[in-house]
Amino acid sequence: MEPLVITMAREYASGGSEIAQRVAELLGVPLYNKELITLAAKKSGLTEEAIAASENQRSGSLLYSLYMMGNTMPLADQVYILQSNVIKEVAKQGSCVILGRCGDYVLRGRPNVLRTFVYAPVDLRVRNAKERPGAKDMPDRLWETTLAKHDRARASYYNYYTENRWGEAKNYDLCLNAALGREACAKLIVEAAKAMEASIKE
Repeated sequence: MEPLVITMAREYASGGSEIAQRVAELLGVPLYNKELITLAAKKSGLTEEAIAASENQRSGSLLYSLYMMGNTMPLADQVYILQSNVIKEVAKQGSCVILGRCGDYVLRGRPNVLRTFVYAPVDLRVRNAKERPGAKDMPDRLWETTLAKHDRARASYYNYYTENRWGEAKNYDLCLNAALGREACAKLIVEAAKAMEASIKE
């Protein structure tokens, strides 16, 4: 049977990153987040900074870029394809948690993948954002604008490179409200993953 893989997409400052880390700890498996940037950089010769900068950008047309291939492919498209290949490779190597980067879509059709999405009420997300290192001191309404901007960027990237809509429940196996608590969410994801594995074995 294919190794268990949990993919997680999340709203900005929802606490999804911390939940993903806890899921990985509970299962004793690696979490791939920024590690995917490092692995992609090693494979491509691109710098980690260039890959990170291009991650939430998209070019005009992936289909056109694929026809053009060669050096004319926009960096954002190169990075998407590169990271998709890295995601497929780490998924083959063993059970893991993959955070963001269209992981649910990249591994579509592959068995033993639990696709999750984490969201949260705006007030909780504002509190989370304020607690981040280096967070600016600004009114809540400006924080709400910032959250919306980050979410739009994630949605734009995901919607462009996949056939799905970012955050739409039908595209995931499990959608969780982080207001339930990070530990509760992590445990629910682990239980769902174990149940999925058990059903595949039957």
